[in-house]
Parts: sequence; C-alpha cells; structure tokens
Amino acid sequence: MTPFRRSTQTARARTRRRGHVVLGILLAGISVAACGDDGITDPVAVDLGETTFVFVLNPTVNDANEQSVPTPGGSVSGVSVSVQGGPAGTTGTGGVVALGPVEAGTRTVSFGSTGELSLSISSGDLREVAVALDGSGAAQMASVAYQFDGQTVVEITPDLPISEVSEELAKSNQIVLLRGGTYTGALEFSGSNVTLFGEGAEGGNVTINGSVTVSGSGNRIRGARITGDLSVPGSNAGISFSSVAGAVTVDGSDAVLLNNAFCGDVTIDGSGLTALGNAGMPPLAAPASC
Repeated sequence: MTPFRRSTQTARARTRRRGHVVLGILLAGISVAACGDDGITDPVAVDLGETTFVFVLNPTVNDANEQSVPTPGGSVSGVSVSVQGGPAGTTGTGGVVALGPVEAGTRTVSFGSTGELSLSISSGDLREVAVALDGSGAAQMASVAYQFDGQTVVEITPDLPISEVSEELAKSNQIVLLRGGTYTGALEFSGSNVTLFGEGAEGGNVTINGSVTVSGSGNRIRGARITGDLSVPGSNAGISFSSVAGAVTVDGSDAVLLNNAFCGDVTIDGSGLTALGNAGMPPLAAPASC
C-alpha cells in the first residue's frame, strides 16, 4: 500500500492509507499527440503503487538526443510483450504497453519472437523503458524509474489555490497526484525528487493553464497538459507522456524527454539530454492539432 496525504482547503494535512489509484498515461506519440483539448486514443492505465513496467517500443530518436542509444526498429503497434511468470500485452498506438502487477526482482521480458531483455524492478515501482526491437533482438534505449513503495502521495484537487500547489512542489522526496481538472496559474518545482502525476484513466484529464518551471533536481512530470511554457533549469529532470502548448526550454543537464508532444519552440541548452519519441522535436513534426 502507498500512504496518501490529501492537500485541500478543508483537509490539508491528513495522512491516510488507501488502495491503488488508477492513473492515465497521456499517450503522446506521433499519431496520438495532442495539444489543447484534442482527444487521446488508446489510453493505458497504471495502478499507483502496483509494481509495473511501461514499455515504449522503437521510439524515434530526436535530433537533440545526446546519449548513445541503440537504433530503433520499425515495429511499433501490435507487438506482443510478456514478463516471465507475469502479465502479457500488446503494444498499442505509439508502441506503448503497460504490464502489471509484476513480481519485484529481475525479470525476463520477451518482445515479439525475436527479443528478450533482463530487467530489474523494485516492489511498488513504476519503470518506463524505451526498447529498440528488430529481427536481431531487443536492446534498452532508456529507462526511468519511479519509486513509490513507502512514499507519501499528496493528493491535489483543482480547488486548491495555485500558490499552495507550488508549496507542495517545493517539498522534496514526494509524489504529487493532481486530480482531474484545470489548474490555473504558474507552477514551480523548487523541491528535489518530486514527481507530478496527472490523473485520468482516459488520459489528459489534467490541464495546467499556465507555465511550469522545474528548478529543483531529479524532478519529473508525467501525464499533464501544459498550456503555457515549460522551463527546465534543474538537472536530471524527466518529462514523459505530457504535452506543452508553449515554448520548452531545457537548461539543466541530463534531462530525459520521452514520448511528449511539443507545440512551441524547443530550446536545449543543457548537456546530456535523452530525447526519444517527442513530437515537435526534429525529425518529428509538431502534432497537427497544435
């Protein structure tokens, strides 16, 4: 189980334990990328606190990528993926599949009939893995781990003043779950190791109507729609399955951008960037809906 602290105007600091919460992944691949209010197809749900792999198969390597990664193959959707002794599934639009619950430890994962990877995962974690697959086998391109076991999850609802949402993002080493709705105003991550999760089993249920600054280190945004600009001066940031209508500026080092949709200009000044499957970053065009 994952402990939760609900932060609202009427119940600001209560801590309680509850079961799994289903979170939507905003599928932001080329064919499903969306900015504004466009719909999202083929949503993938993740149970918060349930040990889960999310695989992104053969994402395009963006030109701004600075890390050495295996060359992706051509197969994206309709590829079977199975965890030894655990769940199996088929990649959907954008090459994404979520598999859980998974037994913690080192697991053998099969991709189609040609590839296998040995991957480790800790209890309660969510691990995103970008995989290159062709006829010769499978290789890991990138991996982002979200550690949930024993972590406090702070529930945020749209009625909380935006200044108090930023207060939660200033506290290090916690997970901030944004419930579905629109949050109006500028947000800043000034804490470190803070993860912002956007809720929504249909994907894209969380809109941040304003700009976002990620200034602390090791912070992550996942499953959010940002209508303003996104600025990332902090190091080791991770942005995945999200869309940004405004400009994106990454000044911090060692950022990971995975499967996002960018409608505005993207400027990369930091070093060590990992950039895979991001629409709106060459060679991928911005979504038609921008």
